[in-house]
Amino acid sequence: MQLRLRLGHTTVSFLADSYVPWDHKLSAFCCPAETSVDTAFDEHGDADFVYTIHLAQQIHVRENCLLRETRFFKVYTDGAHEVWYYTFPDGQIYACCREEAAGHFSIHYLQDLKDYLAGNVTLFYLAALEYRMIKKGDMILHSSYILDQDKAILFTAPSGTGKSTQAHLWQDARGSQIINGDRALLQKGNDGWYAGGWPMSGSSGISTPHLAPIRAVVVLSQSSQNLGHRLTAEESFDSLKQEIVLRPWSSADIALVGKHLRDFCGDIPVYAYACRKDASAVTDLLDILDC
Repeated sequence: MQLRLRLGHTTVSFLADSYVPWDHKLSAFCCPAETSVDTAFDEHGDADFVYTIHLAQQIHVRENCLLRETRFFKVYTDGAHEVWYYTFPDGQIYACCREEAAGHFSIHYLQDLKDYLAGNVTLFYLAALEYRMIKKGDMILHSSYILDQDKAILFTAPSGTGKSTQAHLWQDARGSQIINGDRALLQKGNDGWYAGGWPMSGSSGISTPHLAPIRAVVVLSQSSQNLGHRLTAEESFDSLKQEIVLRPWSSADIALVGKHLRDFCGDIPVYAYACRKDASAVTDLLDILDC
Protein backbone atom coordinates (compact mmCIF):
# COMPACT_ATOMS: atom_id res chain seq x y z
CA MET A 1 0.00 0.00 0.00
CA GLN A 2 1.11 3.52 -0.68
CA LEU A 3 0.09 6.89 0.67
CA ARG A 4 1.19 10.31 -0.53
CA LEU A 5 0.48 13.43 1.51
CA ARG A 6 0.87 17.10 0.70
CA LEU A 7 1.70 19.23 3.74
CA GLY A 8 2.67 22.83 3.13
CA HIS A 9 5.44 22.87 0.55
CA THR A 10 6.31 19.25 1.31
CA THR A 11 5.19 16.04 -0.37
CA VAL A 12 5.75 12.83 1.59
CA SER A 13 5.25 9.22 0.52
CA PHE A 14 4.71 6.24 2.81
CA LEU A 15 5.33 2.81 1.29
CA ALA A 16 4.29 -0.42 3.00
CA ASP A 17 2.75 -3.82 2.51
CA SER A 18 -0.91 -4.42 3.35
CA TYR A 19 -0.21 -4.83 7.07
CA VAL A 20 -0.42 -1.06 7.60
CA PRO A 21 -4.04 0.16 7.88
CA TRP A 22 -3.83 3.86 6.96
CA ASP A 23 -5.60 6.09 9.44
CA HIS A 24 -8.48 8.17 8.06
CA LYS A 25 -6.85 11.33 9.45
CA LEU A 26 -3.85 10.68 7.23
CA SER A 27 -6.04 9.90 4.23
CA ALA A 28 -7.71 13.30 4.59
CA PHE A 29 -4.34 14.93 3.87
CA CYS A 30 -3.67 13.03 0.64
CA CYS A 31 -2.38 14.97 -2.37
CA PRO A 32 -5.30 16.45 -4.33
CA ALA A 33 -4.51 14.20 -7.32
CA GLU A 34 -4.87 11.07 -5.23
CA THR A 35 -8.28 9.44 -5.39
CA SER A 36 -7.58 6.80 -2.74
CA VAL A 37 -4.78 5.61 -0.53
CA ASP A 38 -4.21 2.70 -2.89
CA THR A 39 -3.55 4.79 -6.00
CA ALA A 40 -0.29 3.68 -7.59
CA PHE A 41 2.49 6.18 -8.26
CA ASP A 42 6.21 6.27 -8.81
CA GLU A 43 7.64 5.83 -5.31
CA HIS A 44 10.42 8.29 -6.05
CA GLY A 45 8.19 10.64 -8.08
CA ASP A 46 8.15 14.20 -6.78
CA ALA A 47 8.13 13.29 -3.08
CA ASP A 48 10.47 15.29 -0.87
CA PHE A 49 10.51 12.53 1.75
CA VAL A 50 9.96 8.81 1.22
CA TYR A 51 9.34 6.45 4.15
CA THR A 52 9.39 2.67 3.77
CA ILE A 53 7.73 0.76 6.62
CA HIS A 54 8.93 -2.65 7.83
CA LEU A 55 7.93 -4.96 10.67
CA ALA A 56 10.73 -6.24 12.89
CA GLN A 57 11.10 -9.00 15.44
CA GLN A 58 13.52 -6.93 17.52
CA ILE A 59 15.02 -3.46 17.44
CA HIS A 60 18.47 -2.79 18.84
CA VAL A 61 20.42 0.45 19.19
CA ARG A 62 23.52 0.26 17.02
CA GLU A 63 24.80 3.83 17.29
CA ASN A 64 26.76 5.22 20.21
CA CYS A 65 26.48 9.00 19.76
CA LEU A 66 23.36 10.18 21.59
CA LEU A 67 22.00 13.56 20.44
CA ARG A 68 18.74 13.81 22.39
CA GLU A 69 16.79 11.77 24.94
CA THR A 70 13.21 12.27 26.15
CA ARG A 71 10.58 10.01 27.71
CA PHE A 72 9.30 9.22 24.24
CA PHE A 73 12.31 8.97 21.95
CA LYS A 74 16.09 8.90 21.69
CA VAL A 75 18.03 10.33 18.76
CA TYR A 76 21.42 8.95 17.77
CA THR A 77 23.78 9.56 14.89
CA ASP A 78 26.16 7.24 13.12
CA GLY A 79 28.19 10.22 12.03
CA ALA A 80 26.34 10.66 8.74
CA HIS A 81 22.62 10.22 9.44
CA GLU A 82 20.24 10.38 12.38
CA VAL A 83 18.32 7.44 13.82
CA TRP A 84 15.26 8.02 16.02
CA TYR A 85 14.34 5.27 18.51
CA TYR A 86 10.85 5.47 19.98
CA THR A 87 10.29 4.23 23.50
CA PHE A 88 7.54 3.49 25.97
CA PRO A 89 7.80 5.27 29.38
CA ASP A 90 9.57 2.17 30.75
CA GLY A 91 12.32 2.57 28.16
CA GLN A 92 11.30 -0.28 25.83
CA ILE A 93 11.99 0.50 22.18
CA TYR A 94 9.04 -0.23 19.91
CA ALA A 95 10.09 1.50 16.67
CA CYS A 96 12.90 3.32 14.95
CA CYS A 97 13.21 5.67 11.98
CA ARG A 98 16.53 5.63 10.15
CA GLU A 99 17.66 8.08 7.48
CA GLU A 100 19.10 5.88 4.74
CA ALA A 101 19.91 8.67 2.27
CA ALA A 102 18.88 12.27 1.70
CA GLY A 103 15.07 12.33 1.88
CA HIS A 104 14.75 8.54 2.21
CA PHE A 105 13.91 6.84 5.51
CA SER A 106 13.08 3.38 6.80
CA ILE A 107 10.68 2.86 9.70
CA HIS A 108 10.97 -0.41 11.64
CA TYR A 109 8.11 -1.30 13.97
CA LEU A 110 7.84 -4.25 16.34
CA GLN A 111 5.84 -7.09 14.81
CA ASP A 112 4.13 -7.90 18.12
CA LEU A 113 2.69 -4.37 18.31
CA LYS A 114 1.54 -3.98 14.71
CA ASP A 115 -2.13 -3.74 15.73
CA TYR A 116 -1.28 -0.45 17.41
CA LEU A 117 -0.73 1.04 13.96
CA ALA A 118 -4.48 0.84 13.33
CA GLY A 119 -6.86 3.66 14.22
CA ASN A 120 -4.30 6.32 15.12
CA VAL A 121 -1.56 8.45 13.61
CA THR A 122 1.36 6.50 15.07
CA LEU A 123 2.95 6.14 11.65
CA PHE A 124 2.89 9.88 11.08
CA TYR A 125 4.35 10.48 14.54
CA LEU A 126 7.23 8.11 13.79
CA ALA A 127 8.07 10.06 10.63
CA ALA A 128 8.91 13.18 12.72
CA LEU A 129 8.01 15.34 9.74
CA GLU A 130 7.52 18.51 11.78
CA TYR A 131 11.29 18.46 12.40
CA ARG A 132 12.23 17.79 8.78
CA MET A 133 9.93 20.23 6.96
CA ILE A 134 11.89 23.25 8.16
CA LYS A 135 14.19 22.67 5.19
CA LYS A 136 11.21 23.39 2.92
CA GLY A 137 10.40 26.66 4.70
CA ASP A 138 7.46 25.22 6.70
CA MET A 139 7.16 25.51 10.48
CA ILE A 140 4.90 23.90 13.07
CA LEU A 141 3.59 26.25 15.77
CA HIS A 142 2.09 24.79 18.95
CA SER A 143 -1.27 26.55 18.84
CA SER A 144 -5.01 26.20 18.60
CA TYR A 145 -5.99 27.12 15.06
CA ILE A 146 -9.44 28.55 14.44
CA LEU A 147 -11.05 29.71 11.21
CA ASP A 148 -13.00 32.93 11.70
CA GLN A 149 -14.60 34.65 8.68
CA ASP A 150 -12.23 32.74 6.36
CA LYS A 151 -9.12 33.92 8.23
CA ALA A 152 -6.90 31.94 10.60
CA ILE A 153 -6.40 33.08 14.18
CA LEU A 154 -3.78 31.12 16.13
CA PHE A 155 -3.76 30.94 19.93
CA THR A 156 -0.38 29.96 21.29
CA ALA A 157 0.94 29.52 24.83
CA PRO A 158 2.59 26.85 26.99
CA SER A 159 0.46 23.77 27.65
CA GLY A 160 -2.30 24.31 30.19
CA THR A 161 -2.62 28.07 29.62
CA GLY A 162 -5.97 27.93 27.86
CA LYS A 163 -5.44 27.64 24.09
CA SER A 164 -8.26 25.12 23.68
CA THR A 165 -10.55 27.07 26.00
CA GLN A 166 -10.20 30.22 23.91
CA ALA A 167 -10.77 28.28 20.69
CA HIS A 168 -14.02 26.84 22.05
CA LEU A 169 -15.13 30.26 23.30
CA TRP A 170 -14.79 31.58 19.74
CA GLN A 171 -16.63 28.56 18.41
CA ASP A 172 -19.53 29.18 20.81
CA ALA A 173 -19.65 32.97 20.45
CA ARG A 174 -19.05 33.38 16.70
CA GLY A 175 -19.41 29.98 15.15
CA SER A 176 -15.69 29.88 14.38
CA GLN A 177 -14.39 26.51 13.23
CA ILE A 178 -11.61 24.80 15.16
CA ILE A 179 -9.21 23.43 12.53
CA ASN A 180 -6.64 21.98 14.94
CA GLY A 181 -6.60 22.08 18.71
CA ASP A 182 -2.84 21.79 19.13
CA ARG A 183 -0.77 22.64 16.03
CA ALA A 184 -0.74 24.80 12.94
CA LEU A 185 1.47 24.53 9.89
CA LEU A 186 2.91 27.94 8.96
CA GLN A 187 3.69 28.26 5.27
CA LYS A 188 4.43 31.23 3.04
CA GLY A 189 2.56 31.67 -0.23
CA ASN A 190 3.02 34.17 -3.03
CA ASP A 191 0.68 36.61 -1.31
CA GLY A 192 1.55 36.09 2.35
CA TRP A 193 1.52 33.60 5.21
CA TYR A 194 -1.03 30.82 5.57
CA ALA A 195 -2.00 28.39 8.31
CA GLY A 196 -2.43 24.80 7.21
CA GLY A 197 -3.97 21.79 8.91
CA TRP A 198 -1.87 19.04 10.46
CA PRO A 199 -2.75 15.36 11.03
CA MET A 200 -1.69 15.37 14.69
CA SER A 201 -3.78 17.36 17.16
CA GLY A 202 -2.68 16.48 20.69
CA SER A 203 -5.44 15.59 23.13
CA SER A 204 -8.01 17.73 21.32
CA GLY A 205 -8.64 15.15 18.58
CA ILE A 206 -9.56 18.00 16.19
CA SER A 207 -7.62 17.91 12.93
CA THR A 208 -8.85 19.22 9.56
CA PRO A 209 -6.88 19.76 6.32
CA HIS A 210 -7.71 23.44 5.77
CA LEU A 211 -5.55 26.28 4.46
CA ALA A 212 -6.33 29.91 5.29
CA PRO A 213 -4.54 33.28 5.35
CA ILE A 214 -3.41 34.22 8.85
CA ARG A 215 -5.11 37.22 10.44
CA ALA A 216 -3.18 37.16 13.72
CA VAL A 217 -1.31 35.13 16.31
CA VAL A 218 -2.37 35.61 19.93
CA VAL A 219 0.04 34.76 22.76
CA LEU A 220 -2.18 33.90 25.71
CA SER A 221 -1.80 34.20 29.44
CA GLN A 222 -4.39 33.95 32.20
CA SER A 223 -5.76 36.97 34.04
CA SER A 224 -8.83 38.24 35.88
CA GLN A 225 -9.05 41.04 33.28
CA ASN A 226 -8.82 41.10 29.50
CA LEU A 227 -5.75 43.12 28.53
CA GLY A 228 -3.87 42.95 25.24
CA HIS A 229 -1.52 44.79 22.92
CA ARG A 230 0.33 44.24 19.69
CA LEU A 231 3.94 43.12 19.99
CA THR A 232 6.85 44.49 18.02
CA ALA A 233 8.46 42.18 15.48
CA GLU A 234 11.33 41.47 17.90
CA GLU A 235 8.94 40.83 20.81
CA SER A 236 6.90 38.56 18.53
CA PHE A 237 9.99 36.57 17.62
CA ASP A 238 10.98 36.13 21.27
CA SER A 239 7.44 35.00 22.18
CA LEU A 240 6.96 32.52 19.33
CA LYS A 241 10.39 30.90 19.06
CA GLN A 242 9.70 28.71 22.09
CA GLU A 243 6.57 27.31 20.48
CA ILE A 244 8.10 26.33 17.12
CA VAL A 245 8.98 22.64 16.72
CA LEU A 246 12.64 22.10 15.84
CA ARG A 247 15.65 19.92 16.60
CA PRO A 248 17.45 21.88 19.34
CA TRP A 249 20.70 19.99 18.69
CA SER A 250 20.78 21.13 15.03
CA SER A 251 22.45 24.50 14.48
CA ALA A 252 21.25 24.40 10.85
CA ASP A 253 17.61 24.04 11.94
CA ILE A 254 17.96 26.81 14.52
CA ALA A 255 19.36 29.13 11.86
CA LEU A 256 16.60 28.26 9.38
CA VAL A 257 13.83 28.75 11.94
CA GLY A 258 15.36 32.07 12.93
CA LYS A 259 15.28 33.21 9.30
CA HIS A 260 11.74 32.00 8.58
CA LEU A 261 10.30 33.18 11.91
CA ARG A 262 11.74 36.69 11.62
CA ASP A 263 10.15 36.90 8.18
CA PHE A 264 6.87 35.71 9.66
CA CYS A 265 6.96 38.17 12.57
CA GLY A 266 7.67 41.01 10.18
CA ASP A 267 4.53 40.21 8.18
CA ILE A 268 1.95 38.87 10.66
CA PRO A 269 0.54 40.81 13.64
CA VAL A 270 1.23 39.07 16.96
CA TYR A 271 -0.58 40.09 20.15
CA ALA A 272 0.00 39.46 23.84
CA TYR A 273 -3.36 38.82 25.49
CA ALA A 274 -3.97 38.22 29.20
CA CYS A 275 -7.57 37.16 29.52
CA ARG A 276 -10.45 35.55 31.33
CA LYS A 277 -11.99 32.22 30.42
CA ASP A 278 -15.41 33.51 29.46
CA ALA A 279 -17.18 35.07 26.48
CA SER A 280 -15.85 38.53 27.31
CA ALA A 281 -12.42 37.33 26.17
CA VAL A 282 -13.80 37.01 22.63
CA THR A 283 -15.43 40.45 22.37
CA ASP A 284 -12.50 42.22 23.99
CA LEU A 285 -9.96 40.51 21.73
CA LEU A 286 -12.00 41.46 18.67
CA ASP A 287 -11.76 45.10 19.75
CA ILE A 288 -7.97 44.76 20.05
CA LEU A 289 -7.61 43.06 16.65
CA ASP A 290 -9.77 45.72 14.98
CA CYS A 291 -7.74 48.64 16.32
